[in-house]
Amino acid sequence: MTAATRPLHAAHGGPGLRVRWHPPDFPLREAAEGVLRESIRELGLSDVVRDVHVHVDLRNRDDHAYIEWNTHDHRAARLSFALGNFVTPARRRAWARTWGRRAGTPPVLPRQFSHKCFAEACLHELYHLRDDHEAGVDLAAHPEEDREALNELWNVWIDGRLNRRGLPAMTRGERHRVFVRTLTHYPRFARRGERIFNALWTADHLGPKELRAFLAEIQSPLDAGTRAKRGGR
Repeated sequence: MTAATRPLHAAHGGPGLRVRWHPPDFPLREAAEGVLRESIRELGLSDVVRDVHVHVDLRNRDDHAYIEWNTHDHRAARLSFALGNFVTPARRRAWARTWGRRAGTPPVLPRQFSHKCFAEACLHELYHLRDDHEAGVDLAAHPEEDREALNELWNVWIDGRLNRRGLPAMTRGERHRVFVRTLTHYPRFARRGERIFNALWTADHLGPKELRAFLAEIQSPLDAGTRAKRGGR
């Protein structure tokens, strides 16, 4: 944990929270469930979320994660985590070197668990649910072709808030790299992308209307007669 990152609250979720794991004998379950409950408490979701189903993809050694919930009932959520979310980036790199071409799952030991890395994943994913609960932010009603871009705009807003609260999250530089990689193909990204990133990173209160407006800004075609700049040799 870095000096800029404060610990999560010690209180664990709500007394009525049920957490189910798949696989049920996941070696890091005990430590990870404590972090999950702390994250729910930290985001003020203890009185909202009552049932969490956690799925761990043991075959996936990266840090992919996502959350699913019912738009009209936020009491239940399904969290899916690649195995790499439970360990440090250094451990993931070591796995890539030693297990990159090998079948099966690398051995996972309790001492390898990273509280900070798993908290980062939990807090980020649960913030999606919180934003839907409090502000009606949800991607389900949007065209499928827009969802990846809208989700990345949403990701920037989430990580900006987590960083300002001193909680585990992607750094500004890490998030910015993903932001550019995801959205750089849009016609007006080169002209407006940085301003939009800065606005999202520093925003406290947004809603679905604002996220759609940001996407529309970079989606709109270039004016007639306008040529994109090309770099020289």
